[in-house]
Amino acid sequence: MKQSAHSGKPRTLLWSILTAVCAILLIAALIASYVAFGAAQAINIALHIDTYKVENKNEDAVYFECDFASVEALEAHDKEVAEQLTGEGAVLLRNDNNALPLKNGAAVSLFSRSSADIATCGTGSANIDTSKAPSLKEALEEAGLSVNPILWDFYTVGDGSSYVRTPVKGMNGLEDNDRSNYHINEVPVSAYTADVTASYSDYSDAAIVVISRLGGELFDLPYDGFVDGTDVLALTQEEQDMLTMVEENFETVIVLINSTNAMSCAFLDEYEIDAALWIGYTGTWGLNAVADILSGEVNPSGRLVDTYCYDNTTAPALVGFYGAPYANADPADSAVWYDINFLDGNQYYTLYQEGIYVGYRYYETRYEDTVMGQGNAGSYRYAAEVAYPFGYGLSYTQFAWSDFSTTYDPSTDAFTVTLTVTNTGDTAGKDVVEVYFQSPYTDYDREFQIEKAAVELCGFAKTGILEPGAAETVTVTVPREELAAYDRLGAKTYILDAGDYYLTAAANAHDAVNSILAAKGYTTADGMTADGAAEMTFHYNQPLLDSSTYAVSSATGYAITNQFDNADLSYYGTDVTYLSRSDWEGTWPQPITDLEANEEILAALNLYQTYDGMEGSTTQMPTTGADNGMTLAMMIGKDYDDPDWDALLDQLTLEEMAEMIGKGYHNTALAVSVSKPATLDDNGPQGFTQALTGVSTCHCAYSDENIMAATWNVELMEEVGRCIGNDMLDLGATGLYGPAMNTHRTAYGGRNFEYYSEDGFLAGKIDAAEVAGIQSKGIYVYIKHFALNDAETTCRCISTWCNEQAIREIYLKPFEMAVVEGGAHNVMNSFARFGATWSGAHSGLMTEVLRNEWGMDGFAITDFSGNAAFTAYGLNLKSFDVAHGLMAGTDSWDSSSEQWTTDLLTLYADDPDLVSAMRQASHRILYTVANSHAMNGFDENTQIVAVTPWWQTALVCLIVVLAALTVVCVVQLKRNISAKKHSGSTKSI
Repeated sequence: MKQSAHSGKPRTLLWSILTAVCAILLIAALIASYVAFGAAQAINIALHIDTYKVENKNEDAVYFECDFASVEALEAHDKEVAEQLTGEGAVLLRNDNNALPLKNGAAVSLFSRSSADIATCGTGSANIDTSKAPSLKEALEEAGLSVNPILWDFYTVGDGSSYVRTPVKGMNGLEDNDRSNYHINEVPVSAYTADVTASYSDYSDAAIVVISRLGGELFDLPYDGFVDGTDVLALTQEEQDMLTMVEENFETVIVLINSTNAMSCAFLDEYEIDAALWIGYTGTWGLNAVADILSGEVNPSGRLVDTYCYDNTTAPALVGFYGAPYANADPADSAVWYDINFLDGNQYYTLYQEGIYVGYRYYETRYEDTVMGQGNAGSYRYAAEVAYPFGYGLSYTQFAWSDFSTTYDPSTDAFTVTLTVTNTGDTAGKDVVEVYFQSPYTDYDREFQIEKAAVELCGFAKTGILEPGAAETVTVTVPREELAAYDRLGAKTYILDAGDYYLTAAANAHDAVNSILAAKGYTTADGMTADGAAEMTFHYNQPLLDSSTYAVSSATGYAITNQFDNADLSYYGTDVTYLSRSDWEGTWPQPITDLEANEEILAALNLYQTYDGMEGSTTQMPTTGADNGMTLAMMIGKDYDDPDWDALLDQLTLEEMAEMIGKGYHNTALAVSVSKPATLDDNGPQGFTQALTGVSTCHCAYSDENIMAATWNVELMEEVGRCIGNDMLDLGATGLYGPAMNTHRTAYGGRNFEYYSEDGFLAGKIDAAEVAGIQSKGIYVYIKHFALNDAETTCRCISTWCNEQAIREIYLKPFEMAVVEGGAHNVMNSFARFGATWSGAHSGLMTEVLRNEWGMDGFAITDFSGNAAFTAYGLNLKSFDVAHGLMAGTDSWDSSSEQWTTDLLTLYADDPDLVSAMRQASHRILYTVANSHAMNGFDENTQIVAVTPWWQTALVCLIVVLAALTVVCVVQLKRNISAKKHSGSTKSI
């Protein structure tokens, strides 16, 4: 019998193809599994997959409850509060000719492309779903106004709709270094058709012009003023042309400023603008409140959180604001600089030469020195620089203040300021009483380089709604401790100078200075912009310099002394001149572009490459893996230092501690040994949002943090906090990445929308109230970014050089108040370095100040510190070294990669000091979770059992199946090849 010569060939080819396909699929599955298992934590969070099951759950063990029985009721309350937030936070800057409120049924025309594309939220972690938000047209029509439909259609679907805002690329080089990439992209006047311009006459009661500006995470607003005079916070040519067109066609012109970066306000005087209302970013429901203000349904009561200048480039902090590379930086030398992708700031530094003179502390202090003829103030003209002072805001009614009185009580060491506020107008409204102090600027201060502002905010109160003719007595308590200044060179602690102090109640910072100047005998004849109210001041004399009373923390009793000497360049041998009111002209900040990182700075920058242990340490290795019968539920409500914690912590395994510490990305990890559930954390400076899956899920987007602070209403902010807490309870999350509370160091900060104010006291009071409200619902908050994260340009690991007085009085102040007064349990570190030391590895910041001085009892997490993609590409965030961070007081790494966990288990498992630090960090994490709503349903009998997520099982099964198929294919291929060879050697018979 003769066999066909070709009968084996098709089968051999088929099995060859099948073998190759199966092998390729197997390799792909193995690679995918490796990456997926490395990112397992992030995948489980994103897909909402549990990695454990709960046994003996007690449904009656509910420690925190949502205040609402249904989502509909919750969201209705959110909407009400969100509208009140903008209603009380929007600031009326101008209202000439009684332009506002508009008459009922007024026919208006909306101008600017931005009017149809209102900025409702920030970017990055503040990017929240506002898809339910009404348009400005819809909000105005709901409020009873008639809106020009032809002009609206021109902007939304007509020729004007093609002019789309282009995101700012900024100055950090992420995309390129072209500083011209800031595009408002306003519609040029030439694009307005005859039909559009003809429509104005039918909707001519008022023109409402919207001016928008956008900053963002990773980019500051660029400023080229040092080169060509470009200022993106001034109007573009297209906007100027538009306003010219508007004033030529309308008797009444109203401007809405839709920006959280303070606009350069010269344009408000250069055009015939009758009214101006600052509205910030409006969130989901804020535009309803804006419409109610314009229609008169709501009387505005917001006050500015920043100084609004005619020209923002006059700020001393703008010099060097964007940072500069060290003169000897070498991107090619990765061993020293490791400048890799995300870490754009390793080679850069920024210098806070302005010291404490940020915002009104500069403008008002130089003004006082000009009036008093001191301090070499030069030709400074306050009225030409400041358009609207910090704390400024108008109302539709008028208020009169009377019966001012201030007393000091030694038993409480506090001042009590009282006055009566009377509504003397014809419209109901709320007023804000702001209390400022002035401390003496003495020879001792000059000798030891202590700077003092002319006025500093130290208290405030907002009245209830006062009907016409009604009055309310307002009381503000000011702890004398607020008057202390930090002496970094002399006593090296807080001091109360000898000399004359003043307290005053005022409508804004400038009025406060004028009242104090009046009390000293000055008038407009001396150059004051207006006569002050001397009767609204209180004089207090401190006979002797006191360097002991406030040298210990009132919160903990811990001794306060210098912790940030190494954040000052002088520590490394480079002298720095900080701006001083003793010589304004002679100490004005100068650009520094030739600073080299000397050997000591380089050593500090590269500290994190090795950890060699604690020399001479006698620390004993902690117990791990014990079986003491403890569960985390048994610790609910117990003090942090309760002795039972030791028995619980002894049960933790090294692996569990490493997971909780090294994989803190949007969660706290499971710990089966103590029946600790995994928790879910996510973003929320403007309201909680679940964005890990790429689809933002939230109940409400509130107005931005500027608007929150501009309410000057702590009771309202506590209710906003409770709303956010309820939102999170319903959505099943436990930790909030926010609120954010860095400082508006200049108007150009990319994340100014995410931070409250230029003033730390206002930010601290507002945030403390919000934190208290959020945490009342069993949510723990990560106040961020701790600290000196006041710009976005090259901010990742940038060296931030600043002196201790400014660090404590300006930049740490809001964080301190949030912890001490608000009870904040957590912080998120910043990327920034204090000098050359990463914030998370700075023990002075993370332990001495945060824990020992302020008494924070929860845990600290890093900002983003890696994921599987970073690991896959070999990127290593060296600056966030887990060993140095742990030893300094950082407890968790915002990472989903294996990097930090692996380091803990392979490099430091035998180091008693590191393992003890791991135990301490785990204690802080467990304590925080034990007192959160994550423990709802848990009691002493509840147990947790780990389970394998379905997708991991599916991947393993897939690999097994593909491996089996590959083996089968290989075997069959070999058989066919063998059979073919055998067939070819067989002779025909």
